[in-house]
This record gives sequence, C-alpha cells and structure tokens, in this order.
Amino acid sequence: MQNSNISKALTYVGTEPDISTLRYAYEETITELESYFDLCRTSYDDRRNWWPGKSRDHRKHGSDAFPWEGASDTECHLIDERITKLASLFISALKRANVRAFPVESGDIVRSKLVSGFLKWMIRSGYIPRFYREMELGANYMLERGLLVTYVGWHMEDRSFEQEIDLQQIAQMSPEIFQAIQQGENDEELVLLLQQVFDGVTEKRAKTALKDLRNKGMAKLPVVRRQINCPEVKTLAPDGDFVFPPYVTDPQRAPYCFWKTYYTPQELELKVTTDGWNQDFVDIMIERYRGVNIDSLERYEEGRRSMSLTDTAYEADELIEIIYGYQRLINEEDGSEGIYCTVFHKNFDGDVATETPGYAKFELLNGYEDYPVVVTRLSEDTKRLYDVSTVPSILRGIQNQVKVERDSRIDRNSLATLPPILHPVGQAPNDWGPGRMIPYRRKGDLDFAPTPAYNQGSLEMERTLLNQADRMIGLDPNDPMSQSRQQFMVDKYLGHVSEVIRMAYKCFQRFGPDEVFFQVTGIPDPQIMNKGNPNENFDIMINFDVLDSDPETVEKKLQGFVSLNQLNMNNRMNIDGLLDIAAASIDPVMADAVLQPAQDAQQEMVKNVTDDLTKIFAGIEMPARPTGAQIAMQVIQQYVQQPDIQQRLQQDEAFRGRMEKYQGQYTFQMQQAQNAQIGRVGTAPAQMGQISTQTM
Repeated sequence: MQNSNISKALTYVGTEPDISTLRYAYEETITELESYFDLCRTSYDDRRNWWPGKSRDHRKHGSDAFPWEGASDTECHLIDERITKLASLFISALKRANVRAFPVESGDIVRSKLVSGFLKWMIRSGYIPRFYREMELGANYMLERGLLVTYVGWHMEDRSFEQEIDLQQIAQMSPEIFQAIQQGENDEELVLLLQQVFDGVTEKRAKTALKDLRNKGMAKLPVVRRQINCPEVKTLAPDGDFVFPPYVTDPQRAPYCFWKTYYTPQELELKVTTDGWNQDFVDIMIERYRGVNIDSLERYEEGRRSMSLTDTAYEADELIEIIYGYQRLINEEDGSEGIYCTVFHKNFDGDVATETPGYAKFELLNGYEDYPVVVTRLSEDTKRLYDVSTVPSILRGIQNQVKVERDSRIDRNSLATLPPILHPVGQAPNDWGPGRMIPYRRKGDLDFAPTPAYNQGSLEMERTLLNQADRMIGLDPNDPMSQSRQQFMVDKYLGHVSEVIRMAYKCFQRFGPDEVFFQVTGIPDPQIMNKGNPNENFDIMINFDVLDSDPETVEKKLQGFVSLNQLNMNNRMNIDGLLDIAAASIDPVMADAVLQPAQDAQQEMVKNVTDDLTKIFAGIEMPARPTGAQIAMQVIQQYVQQPDIQQRLQQDEAFRGRMEKYQGQYTFQMQQAQNAQIGRVGTAPAQMGQISTQTM
C-alpha cells in the first residue's frame, strides 16, 4: 500500500471509508504499542502476584527451586494494597466532592446554580448508568496502567420484546384493528394496520399474527417495553480496548483512534434496527467471525503460559470482535473538519460476491468537535501519551525485596522447626518425622544441623521498605509531602471526572429530553429556563481537600469559620454557603435531601411571617419563629407601612400590643446575634423592641 494513498484516506472524507487503510492503521497501531502493552501486562502481574512457576501451596517446586524443594514462595500484596488505598481515596473524594458549574461566557448565577444541581443529580441518581462503578474501574486503570480513558456518548434505544397479546389488549391499543378483525375486513389492510401499530413487524409476521388472532384470539407481537435515553459513560482499558497512535502527545490531535469491543450475535442483530448497521455485514460477522480468545496466552510470556491456576484467558465462542474507528477528517472543498466513525472488523475487507461492504456503518458524529473520550495520564513527566509510569512499576523492586525478606524468615522458621539431620555417610535413617522409630546406633551418630541465627534486622528492613513505598506514592502519614502527593493525585483524578461530566452534560443538551431538566431543576415554565444551547460552555469544578477525610480536621475548619463569623459585622459571610459545606461534610447525599435552596427557604420564611401577621390582625397572638429574624423584620417593616395597618395601629391598642410583642421578639433575636459577634452580654427582652405607633 502506497504511503500517499494511506495519507489521503486518513486525511480527507469520502463518500465511504477506505476499510483497507483503516485495517492497516489499526494493525500498525496495535503492533507499535506492544511495549506499552508489555508494561501493562507486567503491572497487572505484579499487582496480582503472578510469576512463572507459581504453585497453589506457595512453595517452590522443580529443578529451579531455591534454596531447596518446597522453600517458601509466598505472595506479597504491597502493590495491590496501595493501589486499593489510593483508588478508595479517589472514589471517596468523588462522592464527597462539591460539584459546581461556572458559565464560561455569561455570568448568569441563577443558571449556574441550576446546572450545578442538575449535574449532581446526573451522577448521584443513576441517570448515568453505573457511573461510580465505571469511575472506580478508571481509578484502578489509572494507577495500575498509567492511563485513564473514558468514553462519553449518548445511548438512545427502543428495545422491543415479544409479548403474547389477546384481542382485549388489541382493542386497547388500536380499536380500529379490533373492529376490523371482528368485522372480518380485508386482510391486506389489516396487515398494514398491524405493521403501523407494531413498529418493525414484517409483512410475513403480521399475516401470521392476524391468523392467530382470528383462530386463537391471541398472537405473539413485538412491543416496545424499554426505552433508553441517557448519557453513556464507559471506562475503557488503555492496553487494547481504546488505542491511539503511539507517537501521540495530545489525544484530541490524533488523526485516528480505535475502540475494540465485543458483541453477541443477538446484540449485532439488534444493531441493525437500533443503529442502522448493514444487515449483510452483520450476517457475515455471525457466520464467519464468531468466537474470540480474550486475553490470549499468545500475548504473554512463558510465565503466564505456565500458570494454569491463575490463567484468565478464555475462549468466548459466542462473542464477535468489532472495531470502532474514529477519524478527524477534512472536507477537501472547504477545509471543514469532522469526527467520523466507521464500524468494521479487523479481518474483513468486504465481500465482492455478495456486494457486502467492509463496514457496518459510516457516519459523521454530528456536533462533535473532539473524539468522544477523555484521557488522563498518571504522570506528566514526558510528552508522549504512552510513555507513562505506573504504581506497580514504581513499587515493583520494593515489593520483590519485601517478598525476599518474608520468604527468608519463613524458610528460617522451617529450618528451626525441622533442622537437617547430620548422620554418618551411608547411614541415613530410613524414615523421619514426629513419633517415628529410628534405629539406635551409638551416641553422636545422628544429630540436628545448627539452626541459622534469628535475624532481627529482617523485620526492620521490611518496615523500612514499607515506609519507603508509602512515601513514594504519598501514603506515609509521617511524611510532610504525603498530603501534597495525595492532593495532587486526587485533583488529577477529579479533573478527569469533571471533564467526563462536562461532556455528558453537553450530550444531554444535544440529545436529552427537556422534561428531565424541568423535573430535576423544578423550573415551572420551560419558556423561562431550558436545558441550554449545546454550544453553551461550562467549567465544571469538582473540589475535595484530602484533609477532609479526617472528621477532626473538618470539625476544626468549621469551628474556624464559626469563629470568623463573629467578625461578620458587614454581613460579608455567606452563612447559607457555610451551612451547605457543613452539611456536605457530614454526608453530601443527605445534605442534598435535607437542605433546601436558600431562595426557597427565604420564600418560605416570608410566607410564614405573612401568615403570622394575618393571624395577629385577626386577633390571635403569635410567637416569633426561632430563626430568620432578619427576613421577618423586613416583612414586618413593609407590612406596617401600609395605610390601613398604620390606621389600625393608631386606633387598636390590643392590635398594637400584639405587633409590638411579635416584632420585639425578632428584635431581641437580632440583638442576641449581634452580641454573640461582638462578645457582649445580651440585653433583657423587656428593654428591647418597643414599637412606637408614630413609626408605624
């Protein structure tokens, strides 16, 4: 294949994709990434304690066993323990983090709050299916394999399921069909009606169903039972599931990238109706390419091949491998860019005899300016995407040394329990063990070999190694830099998640139903606030302080803000914001359910005080509410300015007394709050809040 033809096919958009070139580009990418795949395989093995010759009894066997047959070969889970700790920290931070949206171009505070609330609902309600599970998988991939790749798209699908339907149900669904059947009208018209009501029913099946309805009063027909219309977020394995060319530094600048996945024959057949895949292509896939070997042993070194007990490779006879090829292509006429997706198989180039194309679908991803993936590296110490460090590669040497120390101590204990036996040459005992009979020769003929001295330094060495491992990845509580390392990694991970959420929201703006936004945000009138323009940009911030994992630290922070509020003479501190943070620190999910928006709380307080004033006007004495004194005083001041209220205050002494007492209680509340701020003792209620009829 000429380089010029390859370059053109991978640069400019045509009426159909060049499958041969795409297949070539995919195979080249996989081949050239082998060094990174090898790093991932090694990291995978190190985390799970897989090595050549590993046995079930954790003992060394065979000719290569050292220092003896049956010596200790124990597992050391140093790497796995630390990856699990960090992944747990990432997920805990995600669940407790504050999610906020900031408009990039406009300063619409109201809209940013609405969007922030909607984003929280998206990730916590399950509207994004399996969101936390996918993010947990991503945390593990990032730590173990150095890369985190997350696909973000929109899943829209109507699933129909076969159902037995009787005439009564037909009457409810379509009275016209029911009457036509009862009256015995023309079959051709009835078949067309059935095809209209039951979308996707073939003419042959409609005729069969009509016959069954007339003869049996019941027929099997497809009914739409499951409608999927939601964001789709998937974490993809960076070592094979989703790949970029090896030279890439910025994933979004890559000319192409590939997503490998697997489908069952049933799923492929559904793709024909749900996604518009070519039927002939699907038929050939099912006929010729069914069966894959996942995690094939051929890709592993001899160590993995020799390990039957931990071998994860398996034959999946019912799966079919499918490749999604994404390309950034240019229109030659006007130079406009587009993100195109081609669905193909790596071994199928089309079938001339049946005129089957080499792809299932070729389409422009309408509205997309970038590839539908978010990519984050664990370390940014080089520019190339795949030149990464992993936690296993950092800790591999330490884990191996800790294993050596543990094996040595176990072997020493084995020698102490059952030392080697010294005996004259040619006169070894026939048998040996507890309670066994040994023929007596003469004193000194048989003896135990000296037991190696206990090495106290081995335990000290292991502790040193464990502390070193913790320091290197930020888990040492005694290291002043550990907190900074933890915060750095948490910020990197949450930065990835924030971009995922931003893309998911943009997908919702393009494809999501308006009514979902209205229901979640509580906007009563769609004309006032809609889900927004897909071109509307938001910066999504997800913040979490790793120190907040410690309840005592959070409590000290909150106490500091409470103390600071004593200096809040000019009302600069947002008390509602402080309350939100305090509640979220206890439980973010419960906080969203318990705390109502500040605006709603203010409206409720205004309504309550207004109701109280109505009752006071009617002759009922009302006590002040325990909170909201400032809002209450504003309502009261507006109330007493009304001419009719002014007149009654002048004429009705009892009414004036009730008003004075009611307002006085709120005045006392405000004075008490002020006294708390300035550190003075409050004034007695009897001396506060007297209302002059002249001011009313």
